[in-house]
Amino acid sequence: MRLRAQQHEIVAGYRGGKLAIAAVPGSGKTQTLAALAAHLLTQGLVGPESEVLVVTFTNSAVENVRARIRAMLRAAGSDATGFRVLTLHSLANAIVRERPDLAGVAYDYRVDDELSSEQTLLDATEWVIQREGARWRAMIAESLTAQQRAEAEARWREDTTRLGTEVVRVAKNLRLTPEAVCDYCAGAQINASPFLQLGAAIYARYDSAMRATGRLDFDDLLWAAVRALNNDEDFRRRLGQRWPFILEDEAQDSTPLQELMLELLSRDHGNWVRVGDPNQAIMTTFTASDVRLFRRFMQRPEVTVMPLSVSGRSAPPIIRLANALVRWARREHPEPWVRGHALSDDVLIHPTSPDDPQQNPAEGDIRVRGFQDEADEIEAVAKGAVDYVLRHPDRTCAILTPTNALGQRVAQALQKLQARYPDKALYQDQLRNPPSVRKVARALAHALRFCSQPTHLGSLADVRAALLEDAQNDRRFRTLLRSAQPEALLFPAPDGQPALPPNLSPDAEEWAALRAWANHAAEWLRASLLPVDQLVLAIAQQLFSADAELAIAHSLAASLRRYMLTHPQAQLADAARELSAIAENRRRYPSNFLADAGFQPAPGQVTVTTMHKAKGLEWDRVYLISVDEVEFPHSADGGFRGQLWYLDGRDPALEARTQLEALAGQRDAGGDLIKEARLEYIAERLRLLYVGITRARRDLRISFSRQRRGQPVNLALAVRMLNLT
Repeated sequence: MRLRAQQHEIVAGYRGGKLAIAAVPGSGKTQTLAALAAHLLTQGLVGPESEVLVVTFTNSAVENVRARIRAMLRAAGSDATGFRVLTLHSLANAIVRERPDLAGVAYDYRVDDELSSEQTLLDATEWVIQREGARWRAMIAESLTAQQRAEAEARWREDTTRLGTEVVRVAKNLRLTPEAVCDYCAGAQINASPFLQLGAAIYARYDSAMRATGRLDFDDLLWAAVRALNNDEDFRRRLGQRWPFILEDEAQDSTPLQELMLELLSRDHGNWVRVGDPNQAIMTTFTASDVRLFRRFMQRPEVTVMPLSVSGRSAPPIIRLANALVRWARREHPEPWVRGHALSDDVLIHPTSPDDPQQNPAEGDIRVRGFQDEADEIEAVAKGAVDYVLRHPDRTCAILTPTNALGQRVAQALQKLQARYPDKALYQDQLRNPPSVRKVARALAHALRFCSQPTHLGSLADVRAALLEDAQNDRRFRTLLRSAQPEALLFPAPDGQPALPPNLSPDAEEWAALRAWANHAAEWLRASLLPVDQLVLAIAQQLFSADAELAIAHSLAASLRRYMLTHPQAQLADAARELSAIAENRRRYPSNFLADAGFQPAPGQVTVTTMHKAKGLEWDRVYLISVDEVEFPHSADGGFRGQLWYLDGRDPALEARTQLEALAGQRDAGGDLIKEARLEYIAERLRLLYVGITRARRDLRISFSRQRRGQPVNLALAVRMLNLT
C-alpha cells in the first residue's frame, strides 16, 4: 500500500492527542483512517487488553474499513486483531447493553429501525390530529376556497408528520424531554409557536408509545449511552481504557449526542482523531447533524489540524470550479453571514502529482446552459445523457437533481427514450430503493414465503430467480422444482418415493443443483422456528456473499423483528409481504446515500438520483439540473421551500426547530430566529452544490430554467456559475 505524502505524514506522525483531518472529496480519507489504525497496532501503541475503536456512520462503511485494516495488518505480518469498527449507533448499543441500569432503560429494551420508528411517528401524528382536529384545521389560512382547503388539509397532514419528525429528533439531540418541551410551550413568559406546540404533542405521544413497548429509536439509544457514561465515572473510565484510541469518520455530519458520546469516551486519554470535510456537511435535512460541531472542534487550542487536500478524482477544470465556488462563497456571497459559514477555503482541492498512482483525468469539460422552462431542460438533459452513454458505453454518467420530485420527472423522460432501445438498459432509477436493496428484499421475501408454505416449491424457484441476472435461462430448473414432490425432495427417505415424476430425468449437473437448493430449503424450514430476524439472517448467510448484501439483509432483519413485535398476530407470510413492499418500492429502505446500499455506477447507463444520495460516489459525466434561486436561494429575504402556501407562507418545522434551539441555549432567544435559520439553509445548499460538482470526474453539465411553473426565476446563481467557469 502506497500512501500520499499527506497521508504518510498523518499516519507516521500521530502518536496521540486530538487530531482533526480536513479531507477534500476523493482524497482517500477511508484509506488514511484504516492505515492509521493499522499503524497504531503494529507499532505496539495499543495494549493487549485494549482496542483501536473506529466509528463510522453506515454498515457498508464498517465492512469497508474493517476489510482494509485486516488486509494492512496481514500485509505487515501481524494478527488481524486489536481493533473494532462500529457504527455510532452500534457503539451506543454496546455501551447501553453493558449497563442498561446506568442508561435508565429496561434490561430487555429493543432498538427500533428507521422504518418502524417512522410508522410509530405516523401513528402518533394521526392521534394528535384527531385529538386536536379543530385547532389543527384552524392553522390553515381562512382565505382558501373549498377546493383549495381540501387540498390543503391533505398536504397539511403530510407536513404535520414532517413537523413531528423535526421536533422529535432535534429535541432529543438537545436532550429535551417531552415534558420539558410541553412545559416550555405552556409557559406564560414565552410566545411559543403553535407549530412547536403541535410538534410537542406529537413528541409526547411518540415517546409514550415507544416507552410502553420498551423500544428505543436511534436518538434514544445515543441519549441512553450518554446517560450511562455520565452516571458512573468508573464505567466511563473503564471504557476509555478499553478504547485508548478513537478514530471517527464523517465527523462533519456529527450530531450533538454523537459528539458528546465520543467526547466522554476519550476524556481521560484524549486520543480522538476526527476525519471530515466541513464543505460536504449536507445532512441537516435528514438528521440533527450540525457542521458547527466539527468546525468548533477544529478551532480548539488542543486540537492539531492536518489536511488531506490531494484528490485524484476529478479533471483540473472541475477542481478549479469547485475551488472557485468556495472562494466566491467565502469572499463575495451577497449575504455576509454566509461568507463565514457556508464553505471553508482553509483546505482547497489540489490535483495529484505526476508520480501518483491515481492520476486525475487529463481532460475535462464544463458547460452551463439555460432553458426556457423546466420541461425543456429535463427533456434536453435526458437526451444529452443518453447520447453520452451510447457514444461512450465504457463510461459512467449521472443526472443529479436537488429534489426527488425533479428526479422523478427526469426518470419519466428517460423512460420515454428507453422505448427506442428495447434491447439495452439506458438508465438506473436510484431515486427510490436501490436495485441491490430490491434484489436482497425480493430473494428474502420469496424465501420467507416458501417457509410459510413449504409445499409450494414455486417460491423456492422464485428465490433462485431473484438472484440471477437472467432468470429466463433458468426455465429448466424451475420446471424441475415445480414438478417435484415437496416432501420427497426436501426430506428424502432411503426407500421413499422418487422426488421427480418418471418423465423428467435430470442430468448429473441438474440433479446436483436441485439437491443443493433442496438442502438449503430444508435448513430454512428447520430454522423457521427461530425469531424472524434470526431466520432471515440464517437464509442470508446462504444466499449472499458480498458484504454490502449481507449488511442490507441485516438491516431488513432488524426491520422485520420490529414489525413482528408490534404486530403480534403476524405470520411469516406477513413478513414476506413487508419485504415484497420494499422490493417493489412501495416502502422505503432507510438509506440516505446510495453508497450505503452498496451501489456502484454501471458503465453505459445513466444514473438518476438526488445530489444528497450521490455523496460518496463519482461518475465520468455529471449533469446538475435546476441550479437556480429556487433550489439554491441567495437571500434570506427570498422564498424558501418550507414556506407553505396554505399556512400564509409560514414554515412549521423551521419555527419549531429554532425555538427548541433557543430553549436549549443554542441560539439567542432575542435574535431573528427565522432569518438565522434561513441563512443556515442557504449555506447548506451551497455545500450541496459543492458536493454535486465534485461527483464529476471528466465532464460537468450545469443547467437552469428561466421559468418554473410559469413564473420567472432569479438567475443570480446561474450567472455566477457561468462566470466561475
